Amino acid sequence: MTVFVAGVHGVGKTHLCQQYASAFPVLHESASSLIQRERTQTAWSLDKRVVDVNDNQNALFRAVRRIALEGDSLLLDGHFVLISESAEFIKLDVQVFESLGLRGVVLLEASPEVIVSRLEKRDYSKSAVNIEGFIKAERNNAENICGALGLNLEILYEPDFEEFSRAVLSMFNSVNREW
Repeated sequence: MTVFVAGVHGVGKTHLCQQYASAFPVLHESASSLIQRERTQTAWSLDKRVVDVNDNQNALFRAVRRIALEGDSLLLDGHFVLISESAEFIKLDVQVFESLGLRGVVLLEASPEVIVSRLEKRDYSKSAVNIEGFIKAERNNAENICGALGLNLEILYEPDFEEFSRAVLSMFNSVNREW
């Protein structure tokens, strides 16, 4: 079973997911790391821009499917909106998420100021992307996709570990969705 943790770059997905995976018997993976391993690429660029969206999403499906078949619970962190090479937003299609067999979605949000600060510390550079627009696009696509698939969507604003854990645990404990 897979719970998807979404949000823009720098919102805290990986930090909270790593904490959760240390405290509970789940596997944590980022969508980008699964795609890299599946496609056997070397590394992503620091600016996180995407070149081949379709091939990447097919690789993600194969990797998540393999984990599900092994019987592991997966906490998958990723995005509903990607950034193109030209710094434009690419909304992922509902079919991408339908193919992942998700149990539910936790969307993390934070103020643009907090996100910019984290990105500058992490990546040592200013983001060329409109963070407010990215946050809005991520939320809109999350709401549209979760609505279309009948998935539970929990939106958390700058959550602490306890609030995040409660939301994720409730997703893992919800009724199974079948492949």
